[in-house]
Amino acid sequence: MERTGSFFLSLNFEEGIPSRIELVPAAAIVAGRDGRKWKNSKPKQVALNSNARLPSLPIDENHSTDLAAPKGGASPAFGWMSNLSADENGAIWADVEWTEKGRDALNKKEYRYISPVFYSDEQGEINCILRAALTNTPNLQLPALNSEQPENITTEDFMDKELCAALGLAETATVNDALAVIEKLKTAQNAAQSIDLAAYAPRVELNTALERAVSAEKQVADLNAAQLKKEAEAAVDEAVKAGKIPPALKDTYINMCATQAGLEQFKDIAAKTPAIIDGKPQAPAGTPPASEVSLNAEDAAFAKAAGYSVDEWKKIREAGK
Repeated sequence: MERTGSFFLSLNFEEGIPSRIELVPAAAIVAGRDGRKWKNSKPKQVALNSNARLPSLPIDENHSTDLAAPKGGASPAFGWMSNLSADENGAIWADVEWTEKGRDALNKKEYRYISPVFYSDEQGEINCILRAALTNTPNLQLPALNSEQPENITTEDFMDKELCAALGLAETATVNDALAVIEKLKTAQNAAQSIDLAAYAPRVELNTALERAVSAEKQVADLNAAQLKKEAEAAVDEAVKAGKIPPALKDTYINMCATQAGLEQFKDIAAKTPAIIDGKPQAPAGTPPASEVSLNAEDAAFAKAAGYSVDEWKKIREAGK
């Protein structure tokens, strides 16, 4: 499952408002203030993936795209990033076109730090930058991208209210929070084989809690499977559109992407495969042969009886078609 993360970097105002900013520092391991760490072993590929995602990536204010927008709040752009690239040391940079709101905020020195938001895989490898935010309070004490959590958080990781209530969690709980509760309930279930838990909790309440745990675990798996299928279909559709695989094999490749490892393998194959179908209608080369009249046994017998050769009768038949 892909995750998002963020950290922050200081903006340099010594030479005025910057037109190019550093998004990821030159380090194989990038660490945030809260102790979380990410791998930056493929900075050039990260830049390519980010540029391919959108021609311009937004810079908002205090991660409003991830915090305010999902609740119906505003998330105006303070700037737009483009032309992401990695330098020789591995740092990732971007050109910036600041909006009037952004230039005004920077001129007044209302913000000092830039905080990028990016996808990372389960191993913590950064693979695509999504956007960035101007901020003065990195690692906010909120269930958001910059909160000081032991795990990375994604907007897709937040659970629905009913599931949170069933597990006794706050509405802002994440998938990781739910999994932690489920793991505790499963541990309690295993312990019940040797300990009479009824002595500590009513059997009905214990069974209800275990049933909720099983249901929650299934919902988590369904959420992950649905997200993976959505990403797989998008990747295969893009490959078909690019002429890299024939449409008839679309379902075969989607089935290949049924796991995260399979999806990553397909993306790697698609990235290295040139277009093999140009989408133009194909027609056989050369001039099609002219039709020719053929004689069956009855025609040949009739021609002979009438005193015609086979070739003469063919010409007569040809003229009368």
